[in-house]
Amino acid sequence: MSNSCQDCNRLQIKTVGTAPERPQFQQPTKYDHYNNFQKFKHSKKEEQFINQRKEELLKFNPNFTDFHLNRVLTKDEFEQFSTQDIAKFRQQLRLGNCDHNSNSFDCMPDRKEDQHYKHVEEDNENDRKSLQKRKSLLSLTRTPVQCPISICNRTLGVTFVLSHFLRDHNEDFGVPCQEIYAEKPSVLIFDPTNLDFHENVCLGILAYGGHANDSSSRPTERGLCINNAFLPKPYEHLTSHLPILIMACRTSWSTLLNIKDKLKGNIHNPNSINQELLVIWLASVQTVRPIYCTVTVYDKEMVSSRSLIMQIRDLNHTQNPEEFMLKETNCMRLSHGEINILTQSLIDCINMEILINEF
Repeated sequence: MSNSCQDCNRLQIKTVGTAPERPQFQQPTKYDHYNNFQKFKHSKKEEQFINQRKEELLKFNPNFTDFHLNRVLTKDEFEQFSTQDIAKFRQQLRLGNCDHNSNSFDCMPDRKEDQHYKHVEEDNENDRKSLQKRKSLLSLTRTPVQCPISICNRTLGVTFVLSHFLRDHNEDFGVPCQEIYAEKPSVLIFDPTNLDFHENVCLGILAYGGHANDSSSRPTERGLCINNAFLPKPYEHLTSHLPILIMACRTSWSTLLNIKDKLKGNIHNPNSINQELLVIWLASVQTVRPIYCTVTVYDKEMVSSRSLIMQIRDLNHTQNPEEFMLKETNCMRLSHGEINILTQSLIDCINMEILINEF
């Protein structure tokens, strides 16, 4: 009797005197009380669940339609239906078999159950996109890169490229930063006479943000590139943008001719103004797919222009024009004659328009 309930034990009849003992009833144990309580709790939950399901249906329309009788049931008649009947009714609603009239229950796409399925599908789609984004970012290298500016040449982490240019090569040094979005060009004006020979310079920085009115189209949100880190406070909103560097180098045609070093001084003068060659290209951190841009240079009067569609170069690759402009076409080359036409004999500056294309 160690498991007997103490409360029930006190209810047992105690024999007093010499009267004959009465038979004792079967005393329940504490386990019996627990099992009875669990059964009562389970039955209560079932009853609450059935009532809740019935109330949910009544919330949509006080008139419950019976498709077999083709008439409207009252609330008392509805109470007699089982959960199986209600489930069949819901299935008919999902299949679109209900009659669209004033006496029937309209097929509402915003029912709680349909909304639940929609939320589940949206969550699955978001999970799939998030997994695809993580997989695409794993293919990108985290190898540090070198600053493409010749006078700097610092080693940078791929997440610190934009921060480095905004802090160390900001507008005080003639490197402005502009936000650029899809289908919206960016215009830059520069003077080619201020460039030194065989020196890589950055004409400007573009922060590409996808579509202007869609925050989900930011490059890092789509898994196109890695986030920017340690940005200055005025530029913290550029965390999800893709940094694009507008690079230029003033060189000569002798670099295009594969001539031995000992003959260069005799045949060609690399500092000769007639052999001048201006190379323009765009560079950025590595992306999961190539990014192209349309670069157009034109004069002040918009009479003469040059346009080229080029691919943005990875900063992991060489940024020396003497090495890549012989083999690649992802750069614009302007000769001395073209520079004279675009600058009106070196009087005006050159206007440059850049448009980002994602094919």
